Amino acid sequence: MKNVTGFMRIANAIIHKRRIINTHFAGSPCTEKWDASDKYSLCDTAVLHKDEGRDFVILNITDPHFSDYDIRAFMAFAATRTIKRLVRDIKPDLITVTGDIVCGGSTEYSIRRFTALMDSFSTPWAPVFGNHDAETNCDYNYLADIMLKSPHCLMKKGDPRLGCGNYVVNIASSRDESIIHSLIMTDTHKTHLSDSQIQWYKWAALGVSEANGRKTESSVMMHIPCAEYQYAYDAAYDEKNVCWREGFEASGSLNEKICCHRDKSGEPVNNGFFAAVKETGSTKNIICGHEHMNDFSILYDGVRLTYTLKAGRGSGFMKGMNGGTKITVSDAGLSIQHIYI
Repeated sequence: MKNVTGFMRIANAIIHKRRIINTHFAGSPCTEKWDASDKYSLCDTAVLHKDEGRDFVILNITDPHFSDYDIRAFMAFAATRTIKRLVRDIKPDLITVTGDIVCGGSTEYSIRRFTALMDSFSTPWAPVFGNHDAETNCDYNYLADIMLKSPHCLMKKGDPRLGCGNYVVNIASSRDESIIHSLIMTDTHKTHLSDSQIQWYKWAALGVSEANGRKTESSVMMHIPCAEYQYAYDAAYDEKNVCWREGFEASGSLNEKICCHRDKSGEPVNNGFFAAVKETGSTKNIICGHEHMNDFSILYDGVRLTYTLKAGRGSGFMKGMNGGTKITVSDAGLSIQHIYI
């Protein structure tokens, strides 16, 4: 009888797994509409406060790749341990997530699992999506709906014509409410930002400065790197002498191909985003995930381009490249440091 009961449990689990994998979970699209003529308002953004004389600490995690059923379901244990240790040691004021939160044949359970993990810290957190997040049985809106059930999640879906998850998190002075730094969170879809998103970015970057009464520095957080990551590496790294060239304040390493959007010949596609960054003059950092084995940071044409450090072992892993990235907003400015676990 025990053997029969055990067999039935296994059979039921297999049937349940197939049912979940073959079910498509769709969320509710946002009804918000954005137009370039709209007035930027700080009231429409998430605002967190920094005390004078005290650092505001951001922990960025990227590419944990939680999955429901395949081998990555077990690999999520390592990612979970890494994230818990980072939160314990860094004690962040904000956690940002630069995409590929989930992946694999089914993600309906894993997005809940990840959201519960974030909830357990009782810390504000702000995610953006990656190219793998909606590749299976949950669309972006469903994933966002689950995460937005967390009382600590700052994500906003935004105008669906721009994607899902284009929004702003502002860090303000607790003394006078002025904005110290702005985080512009963007959805890079499967490749890169669209033309309309670039216009939205300019509207947000210029809008916060106008609302703040002065030019306000910002960082763009995304999943897939822009073409300038390749241009920056080519300019900064001396292949012959195997070292970084002077003048780029570069660190870290390249251990896999830079997977920015490329044309059929393999050349990076320049979509004009970096030109828009230069035009605003206020964005000083572009921060991405996507590549699991790259951790370089390069100052390129006045803008720092940084790969954040992957959390966990799922979907491609290199020994020594597990951890997170600490972003510190101090009275003197912003600094970035990888924390290796």
